[in-house]
Amino acid sequence: MKKLTVYHFALLTIFFATLFQSCKKKDSKDPYADIKGNYFSIRQFALDEWNTFRGEPFTIIKTVKEAQGEKSIKDVAYAKIDSSYTNSDTLNWGNIFAVFFATDISDRKFLGKYTFSQFDDVAEGTRSFYYHADDDDLYTQKLLINVDITNNKVKGIYIETFKKSIWAEVKQNLYYSPMKTIQIQTDEKPIFGARKYKVVQYYYQWSGA
Repeated sequence: MKKLTVYHFALLTIFFATLFQSCKKKDSKDPYADIKGNYFSIRQFALDEWNTFRGEPFTIIKTVKEAQGEKSIKDVAYAKIDSSYTNSDTLNWGNIFAVFFATDISDRKFLGKYTFSQFDDVAEGTRSFYYHADDDDLYTQKLLINVDITNNKVKGIYIETFKKSIWAEVKQNLYYSPMKTIQIQTDEKPIFGARKYKVVQYYYQWSGA
């Protein structure tokens, strides 16, 4: 299984920027909203995934890379990798869900606070739904959902968050490829002390694969 790295995230960012400029913009109506007008729900999607695959046996490889200092974003690419094996029965899913649930924008209080765009990439056979925060103070700044253009199944979700307090500025890049990879990047710049950068990744390995 191909592993995602910091550089893969950089490529994803470049890809998104290029995609939005080069692909034909579609109707601004959001097909990933329900009849009540809510935006796409990360919480509901995660629960649907959980209910669909709960009980399925698979091994999970967890890797953690950390670095400190002003060059930490670059240094983490060369940092020592701490790896551990777990499985779908013993992994603390609650901690992972909490990270993604915090980014949910489906509450009606968020309506009108995001700009929605839709783009097709015919060559790749994908359709992208993109939400961009209109306010820098919103926790979830970007949400991109990439789906198969033929069956509308989610192929990947990318999220950027930002939180500023009197103590620190914290940015996160989250990525989920259904039943393949989970990645959580955290970039923390405290008022006092060294900048911290951390990448936690979970790789699914199905039995018999």
